[in-house]
Amino acid sequence: MRKSRLTLLAILLVVLAAATAAWYTAGPRSQAAPTVHGQGRALLDAVVQQVKSTYVRRDVTEDQLYTGAVKGLLEAAGVACARTVTDPPPAASAGKARFYALLDRVEDRCPSAQRDPARLYLSTAKAMLESLGDQYTRLMEPEAFRMFIQDTQGFFFGIGIYIDVRDDYPIVVQPIANTPASRAGLRAGDRIVTVDGVSMKDIALQEAVTRIRGREGTPVQLRVRRGDEEFDVSIVRARIRIVAAEGPESLDAATREMLAREHIGYVKLVTFNHERADEEFDRFVAQARRSGAKALIFDMRNNGGGLLDQSIKIASRFLPTGESVLHIYDRSGRRDTERATRAAKVNLPTVVLVNEFSASASEIVAGALLDHRTATVVGVRTFGKNLIQSIVDLPMNAGAAITSAKWLTPKEVDISGKGVTPEVLVGENEEAMRERLKGRPASEIDKRVEEMKAEQFTRAVEILKRRLQRGGVRRLAA
Repeated sequence: MRKSRLTLLAILLVVLAAATAAWYTAGPRSQAAPTVHGQGRALLDAVVQQVKSTYVRRDVTEDQLYTGAVKGLLEAAGVACARTVTDPPPAASAGKARFYALLDRVEDRCPSAQRDPARLYLSTAKAMLESLGDQYTRLMEPEAFRMFIQDTQGFFFGIGIYIDVRDDYPIVVQPIANTPASRAGLRAGDRIVTVDGVSMKDIALQEAVTRIRGREGTPVQLRVRRGDEEFDVSIVRARIRIVAAEGPESLDAATREMLAREHIGYVKLVTFNHERADEEFDRFVAQARRSGAKALIFDMRNNGGGLLDQSIKIASRFLPTGESVLHIYDRSGRRDTERATRAAKVNLPTVVLVNEFSASASEIVAGALLDHRTATVVGVRTFGKNLIQSIVDLPMNAGAAITSAKWLTPKEVDISGKGVTPEVLVGENEEAMRERLKGRPASEIDKRVEEMKAEQFTRAVEILKRRLQRGGVRRLAA
């Protein structure tokens, strides 16, 4: 099935939740079968076919998928049902024929299958994908898939955080300013242990997103782990507007005055998970130019990623047309190079700020600018995720995110697990700093973290002032 890039794809699943991977979309919506059972079987067949044709690893067998399907089917059917249909129990490696024989028995004998057959099939399909052992390949049930599509359209209903999964739990990548989450005091690095009493350990990212989101005005109870401490917080959901970018108005007055005095512009890209992120970026760059900026600080700290096409568009603002932005390797090892498009070029000395929560699409841009030496990257080593996922439509109005490729920087650097290392290292991993300072008052630790961020900003200003004194403005061909 031919893949086509969409403007409806995302890395950060906004609860925002950050899946911090780049996305493609693939395939037309499947036609609905006439019955729930027919649709359910079509769903399972489609999952198998998509894994066989799309998943990045080619060594996955049907037996592996159907073994996972057996597990999910029996769990969804319930203990009482499982006793009546597994005599003898299915073998550890259950092939397609064995699975469908078991499914026939469940449909015929189990009241649970008759009461809610849709739940039975969705749970089975979910277990199929979970059998891959890839936390980023997952089923999106109808409501979750609807929310996923909504994310790129500029708003959602939730508490206002970007999340990813790290060390088996959802982790806050960034609270969105002026949202219920930020007002409740959530911050980057917080781990979400439970949602409304349900454990988040080993949960799929999209399921965590679905549980945290909900109807406007309703509360959600989170148990949060921060360092060695855990605490509960109740947050009322609201309509959250997704802000793709911010300008100097997000900084304090003294910093704004200093930047204006030094003729340095400022753009913070909050997320690539917006189909107009590039337009928002351009708007703030144009604002900086009108204010007399001769250099630019481009802040991608705590940006967990977003749309692959947006990362290419943003990188294209800093690279000559035709230069490589990234190399994509598919499941067969074939390489496809994405190149800078014809676009209005920034043509200002630029410092890019990154930290350990700059992920995926942010790393694509930072890596490209670093490799081509069109900007100075300052901060700490980034997240280290170089996955590309295909978003596919499935029967029953479901969808799936399937890891389908990996990407390398223009110089063929594999950042997986290592991240992009800035040219100028300033500070340290925030979690590591908090661990190092453990035992000191929380207010003191928070102050040290803010001082580190301020030091990164100050270094960026110093670098740009030196560049301006040398009068070096690099012109890029459009």
